[in-house]
Amino acid sequence: MEKHPLPVSTPEREGLSSRAIYRYVKAFVDDNLAMHDVLILRHGKLIYEGYFRPQDETFQHRLYSCSKSFVSVAIGCLEQQGLLSLDDPIVRYFPEKMAGRTVDEYLRETTIRDLLRMASPYTRGGSYDGYMDAWEESFFTDEVSHVPGTAYSYCTTGTTILCYIIRKITGRDFLDVLRPAFDAIGVGEDIFCVESPEGVQWGGSGVCATPRDFAKFANLCMHYGNHEGRQLLPEKYMREATSRQIDNSLYAGDNEQCYGYGYQFWMTRQGGFLFNGMGGQYALCLPKEDMVVVTNGYEELTHASRVFDALGGVFRELVPGLSDGPLPEDPEGAAQLQALTDSLELPHVKGESDSPTARQVSGKTYYMRKNHMNLKTVRLDFQEDEGVLTYEKDSGTYQLRFGLNHNVEQEFPEIYSGRRIRTPAEKGYRTFVSGAWTMPDTLMLLTQVVDVHLAQARLAVCFKDDTITLHGLKHAEWFMDDYQGFASGEWMP
Repeated sequence: MEKHPLPVSTPEREGLSSRAIYRYVKAFVDDNLAMHDVLILRHGKLIYEGYFRPQDETFQHRLYSCSKSFVSVAIGCLEQQGLLSLDDPIVRYFPEKMAGRTVDEYLRETTIRDLLRMASPYTRGGSYDGYMDAWEESFFTDEVSHVPGTAYSYCTTGTTILCYIIRKITGRDFLDVLRPAFDAIGVGEDIFCVESPEGVQWGGSGVCATPRDFAKFANLCMHYGNHEGRQLLPEKYMREATSRQIDNSLYAGDNEQCYGYGYQFWMTRQGGFLFNGMGGQYALCLPKEDMVVVTNGYEELTHASRVFDALGGVFRELVPGLSDGPLPEDPEGAAQLQALTDSLELPHVKGESDSPTARQVSGKTYYMRKNHMNLKTVRLDFQEDEGVLTYEKDSGTYQLRFGLNHNVEQEFPEIYSGRRIRTPAEKGYRTFVSGAWTMPDTLMLLTQVVDVHLAQARLAVCFKDDTITLHGLKHAEWFMDDYQGFASGEWMP
């Protein structure tokens, strides 16, 4: 049972039109974006909650880089307790890395504040990747490029090192540091974080929380740590963390991300700030309007920029009509919004459910030429409104079931990392697969992984005479590498 549920109200009672919310949510649907949920809070009350079926309020959604903001708040708590200073050099906490090693002066100068502001001396966004075992070590061996604390350069490694510092100081992980505040606002005990290969919570990208828990924490941050008259987080730090600490307008081509950066929070228009995560994870906090808008999804493969454009819909559709007081109830608008909410579902491939080609190729095994997808054989079988893709690789034979113009839920047939990077999961990821004939000779498949790790993969299966050609694209962090590229083969009767 949810602890301390959010109080619930209607949009109009809190000064927001149901019709405006309808237009905002409908834009995600019209763009066929892979969204999973949308929540809106006003005056601390939940006024809208929509889930794209089969998603619901119980799913602990991976927040990706929104996790960084959680780490920042934990750092602020430790600063208030006198356990660290933001101006501490990073190397102070890693004496074992300094022994017997020549350390660049720029690295020696780098402080906790520099990492919080994305002002490390590194060029790359990460000195490690998911194929490495030693993430901590990589920070001290990567190439230093410039003076720290000067220029903005997004760096997930910096956040990861902050997580290691928290562990070194307290013997605990950053979510444990936040537990007293979580308990006060009702964030569940089951919130967790994906771990680095060394077993430290990966605050750069790994927090997994229900949308309601995410919204509760965002609302607490929007009020600078104050909850019902109790100061649960250090107010001075929270005001600094959520204000512009460094310029990032060099990246002005992405207009929603060029308003400046705080301490692991993004600045926005109208004095707001943002938890910002890959794929569509956002919590937009607007203190002046006393409003929080939360979204989760995974749209990185083809329409990632459109998800961020949709965030601008908050300023186009929601903010202009906000009222300080209640609006007249609008039964017709509320009914329209409810009908839209009831119809929300995970997107699927759209096209024809059948083609003469399906009957010609069904059950045939195609033998593949050497290819970058490592495929040896491929077979498709069709029956009614579903199909099965069977494919053989050196590692084994696998099957993906797909619905024609609808999703089919299943476990992904290959096993990748679980809650710790590079430690295999106990089972395949929760996956949804759909397909449709976009041309008489072309079957398009869409695979959506919605689990501790998220992914999208598109596969065009093209037929010509007795040949098959596959063209795959994927977006997944350090897995599904074989699901992109080209492969061709022939049917040999």
